Amino acid sequence: MAQEGCIKVGAVSFLNTKPLIQPILDNRISNIDLMLDVPSQIADELRVGTLDVGLIPIIEYFRFSDYRILPEISISSRGAVKSIRIFSRKPISECQTIALDTNSRTSRVLTQIILAEKYDIYPSFIDCPPTVNLESIETDAVLLIGDSALLNIGSTEFEVDLGTMWHDLFGLPFVYACWVTRYNIDLGDLPQLLKKAKHIGIDQIQYIASIESKKLGLSMSLCEDYLRNNIYYDLGSQEIEGMTLFYDLAIKHNHVPAGQQIRFTFMK
Repeated sequence: MAQEGCIKVGAVSFLNTKPLIQPILDNRISNIDLMLDVPSQIADELRVGTLDVGLIPIIEYFRFSDYRILPEISISSRGAVKSIRIFSRKPISECQTIALDTNSRTSRVLTQIILAEKYDIYPSFIDCPPTVNLESIETDAVLLIGDSALLNIGSTEFEVDLGTMWHDLFGLPFVYACWVTRYNIDLGDLPQLLKKAKHIGIDQIQYIASIESKKLGLSMSLCEDYLRNNIYYDLGSQEIEGMTLFYDLAIKHNHVPAGQQIRFTFMK
């Protein structure tokens, strides 16, 4: 139950978010009312004001001018991400229909941008649940994100890692999500608390991997390697450059309005 005066925070319960939120779940960081849901729902709850802060898909930040980013924290990759993948029956350049995980927002746009920029192809897209059976899907390919993608690695003849493709194309990190708030919310010391949670969480990745591997039915070594070597949690100049490029490409391909800037909350 939420404590009076707590800031309402929303995040996703994927493996890759756990180093950011596990210390909150373990009550090592207090006075935060944490809600867990899928990425698209967290974005919607932040937009309507149910949440004060959300760990939201970065594409959602670029859609609303009154948002601000909490500095120094992200979920990003600097090459292979492993958990955002296109699974297909044929080479990706030949795909005409692709099913997109309904939990995703940034990755849906990233898929369309990469296919257009690298292959100059514009497939038809349909929605599918993250629990889709890859053997029964009728499209040429399926985009899955998060734990669903990890659980299906190696299940189709062709697979594409979107983090790898982005880095190969542009040589920059890709930022999938950030802590975001609205410009008029008084966060108090929350930015510092979330930074503290990040540092504690990164230090206990082995512990997180041991717990989450059992829940997911994945090996501990895979989970630990993923959290240490595929996912990055900082938000530095290279990540911001990657975000800016993604925004420019999203404008080019008509996914977001022009005129947004990368703005940060004030750190007390």
